[in-house]
Amino acid sequence: MLERVWTRILELTGEFVIPDWGVLIGLIPVAILIIAVFVLLATFRRLVKAPPARRGFQRVEPETPAGIHMPGPSFAPVFAAIGVGLLMLGLVFGGIALLLGTIALVLTLLYWLAEGLRNYDHDIGPTTTVLPAVGNEGPPPGVHMPGPSWRPFLGAFGVFALLLGLVFGGWLLSAGVIALIATLVGWLTDAVKEYRMTVQADSTGHLENIPESRPPSILFGTLVALIVGAALLQTANFVVGEVNGGAAPGESGAPAEPGDSSEAPPPASGPTADVAVQARNVLFVEDSWSAPADQPFTIAFANEDAGVPHNIELLDRAGAVAFNGDIFSGVETRIYEVPALPAGTYEFLCVVHPTTMTGTATLE
Repeated sequence: MLERVWTRILELTGEFVIPDWGVLIGLIPVAILIIAVFVLLATFRRLVKAPPARRGFQRVEPETPAGIHMPGPSFAPVFAAIGVGLLMLGLVFGGIALLLGTIALVLTLLYWLAEGLRNYDHDIGPTTTVLPAVGNEGPPPGVHMPGPSWRPFLGAFGVFALLLGLVFGGWLLSAGVIALIATLVGWLTDAVKEYRMTVQADSTGHLENIPESRPPSILFGTLVALIVGAALLQTANFVVGEVNGGAAPGESGAPAEPGDSSEAPPPASGPTADVAVQARNVLFVEDSWSAPADQPFTIAFANEDAGVPHNIELLDRAGAVAFNGDIFSGVETRIYEVPALPAGTYEFLCVVHPTTMTGTATLE
């Protein structure tokens, strides 16, 4: 009896240490409903115990003070609350219910916005944009205002190119680094010119902007061509690696050149290990495997994506890292030596592509 009670206590505490977040999120609408019921009951109890209102036998019509516009009753808050409730139901059940809940909330909020605009126009009146009769020809005296610049746009493009290279690696990574450096150097050059103009103004009192920059069509076109060329090279390497198995023509595992009568030597056998895992097209070919528990074992990881970095990382049930393998680009095979791990189910993933490359490992 005591053992069963103690086991139940451990199970309950385990739910707090390692909670099931999916179940907890699904219970949020139920918790909100329970809180709302308690609030309504408490309000009803206070109204029941409240003393009778002190007023006459006839209803006193409210009068709005002079100069104040008091909008009448509105169903917009009720509709908005219904829209939020439908959205919550959609978050719980998903699918078409989520789409309908989102549409309902948007429609109710648009109704509330339209009503608010009508009240605003009633108070203020329809507003029209009134432009000044004469525009300002320049900044106020004594103020140095830099002119428009293409540098922020180019800098954002360079950062995008670098992030693209960090994802796919290889030639795209080199092109991204070059693009970021080229855009930042131009931005730094403009900043130095602005600084020199400001220093000159401090000594002469003459404020002058640097020449207005022209559209960087040449630089932008060069960067686009650089990234497109790197992408083509990356794709060509990937295709050649897929066709030839990662070997160049004439090497082991590649088709022989025409006219070569000699037979190609047999391909060398790959490294042996307790577990064999392959990565192909940014996916694990083996999304589940087993290995011995409580003793070291080896994993032969074959990265067949040319120029794309991958690795294998093991996570225990609590989400802690139990093993982390080196990241390397394909096409290559490496042997991971995993230390002794306790029995159980582990999640394995690639830290470079954690959303697409996942699987389950069982140690027993």
